[in-house]
Amino acid sequence: MRSYLIAGFALALVGAVSPALAKGPGKYEVKGTNSEDKSSYSGTATITKTGKDSWRVLSVIDGDKFDGYGIGDEDIIAVTFSGNGSTGVALYVGQDDGSYKGIWAFKGDSKISTEVLVPKN
Repeated sequence: MRSYLIAGFALALVGAVSPALAKGPGKYEVKGTNSEDKSSYSGTATITKTGKDSWRVLSVIDGDKFDGYGIGDEDIIAVTFSGNGSTGVALYVGQDDGSYKGIWAFKGDSKISTEVLVPKN
């Protein structure tokens, strides 16, 4: 009986101190900085798992739509994307809080831009 109480308490404690992690499939708020001109941008992204290690990332950034396909697990996703007449690549690395830190560049860019994807509640 005592082991059940300890196990139950441990599970309750983990649930109490662990934030809801959304890493992986879900909807995200996007905030980023374009390194070419130092401008900031915002938008939304939806990450969908399409296979064991494949993903679709649909983003709407300042009204422009970008359609991406990627490979990886929930912790690291490499994506190729196109939209608004451009193509590019991105790399997203999952964080402990359920967000992703990302780097990306359009084809022909000389600098890498950054962004953060934060889970939407």
